[in-house]
Amino acid sequence: MFDAQSSDAQRVYVFHGTDSTQVLGPGPLMARVRALLTAAGTSPAPEPPLHPDIAPRPFTSESLQDPRADRVESWERQRSTVSEVSVEAGAQLFWDRVNAGSWATWREQWPDSPDGTLYPPSAPDWLVSAPRWELDPLAPALGPAASGGWVRSPSQSWGEPKPLAAPARAARSDGSPRHAIGLFQLTDLESFWVFAPEEDVADLVARCEALAEDHPAFSWLTGYFDARDVAGSLRLPVECLPLLEADLTAAGFPVDTWW
Repeated sequence: MFDAQSSDAQRVYVFHGTDSTQVLGPGPLMARVRALLTAAGTSPAPEPPLHPDIAPRPFTSESLQDPRADRVESWERQRSTVSEVSVEAGAQLFWDRVNAGSWATWREQWPDSPDGTLYPPSAPDWLVSAPRWELDPLAPALGPAASGGWVRSPSQSWGEPKPLAAPARAARSDGSPRHAIGLFQLTDLESFWVFAPEEDVADLVARCEALAEDHPAFSWLTGYFDARDVAGSLRLPVECLPLLEADLTAAGFPVDTWW
């Protein structure tokens, strides 16, 4: 299937829970994901629900938060810059359904001209190449928050990095482009998660430590590590989100939010 690489390709994020998958990204691309899943006979959630893993995941193991108390089924995320698609399907089933949807919608990709190029059906490059994370309940935590968190998917991140089209972005001091950073409230009401390329994690930690001098909540910074001892995500109290967003934006990082 020919599905042109979007300039927002690196602004798509895939999160796999045990029996659920959530995709965040630009609205038109999320509509495409929804269409692929629907064509394959899988029904995505009709509107943004609470993430299925939210209930058993308080910010700290000592937290008294009871997610069942006064729990709402969904809320309006007024500060979100991305759209989302949620489906009750783990990683293997999700990608199976995406591939099935690519075959089911193949005819829609046929060229108008009989002499045009006909591409074989396949999942869109911008989705296949999007960074993926998995929720590991045993992921070690470096910091005061509870163990268990998001780590990069081994199927994608443990080999050679896949080439991605580079959209126009702010540059680093050495002239290389900066990658987008996601600040997403995925698993509970008290905290949010920071998702960034591996090469930017050390910079993010340093920024949070600097912000902690004036904002003590940043001292709750927690990192979650995979089997390579590489941080897959960072976690902070939710009150830190607007402060970190402003700091990153001022530094020239493209930032996506979901909260």
